Amino acid sequence: MITNENFWLWFGGIWLAVGLAFLGIGGGIGWHNGTLDARLDAEGAPAEGIVVGKEIVSRNDGPERYAVTFRFSDTRGETVRGSADLDAATWDALVERGPIEIVYLPASPLTYRVLGQSRANALLVFVFPLIGAVLAAVGGFIVVNALRQRGIRRELMRSGAIAAGTVFDVGPGDLRINGIPQWQLRYRFQDSHGRAHEGKWVLSQEAARRWQPGSVGRIRYDAHNPRSQVWTGDPW
Repeated sequence: MITNENFWLWFGGIWLAVGLAFLGIGGGIGWHNGTLDARLDAEGAPAEGIVVGKEIVSRNDGPERYAVTFRFSDTRGETVRGSADLDAATWDALVERGPIEIVYLPASPLTYRVLGQSRANALLVFVFPLIGAVLAAVGGFIVVNALRQRGIRRELMRSGAIAAGTVFDVGPGDLRINGIPQWQLRYRFQDSHGRAHEGKWVLSQEAARRWQPGSVGRIRYDAHNPRSQVWTGDPW
């Protein structure tokens, strides 16, 4: 269950998981393409096919595709039909009903490569890992920071200096969890040297309703760094 205490851990964890997934997809595509090219280089058989059709495919979300369809005969004399996206220069040099050079795997004729072929997923090999690295870095930073803050809060609750915090404002904040707005409580307190400090704490609406401006609650803070503090939720 997502709460105020673990929100940032969940939030960062989701970013981290999505980033790692993008890295995995990009890496998987890159490994697949690399393995496929290596097999074609080592085991591929050449064939001269016939261009069946050429087409320029326009896309609103990306560059035009230069597509060609063709057929060729494998070592068993069977006709294999295929298609590929080519670079513009290679596509332009081909003519319908004209020849096209192909390399294919005899054991799997549908695995082929055409000179000048653009891998359909080549862009993903670079884009997915890049996006994944950014998301994973941001998510990892958030998770690490959330764990660090959790450790600090636990240590303050265990051994932090105690002070009385006087509430001066409480109301809805900007944070929402599961679509429910969380409330923000703001307070003032004095450290052991009599210096005044302010702090704020995010609470559920139900917990925040216990407090009104002028209410006094218990604060735990770091005596060496009073800005590091925690609202315990206990009345003074």
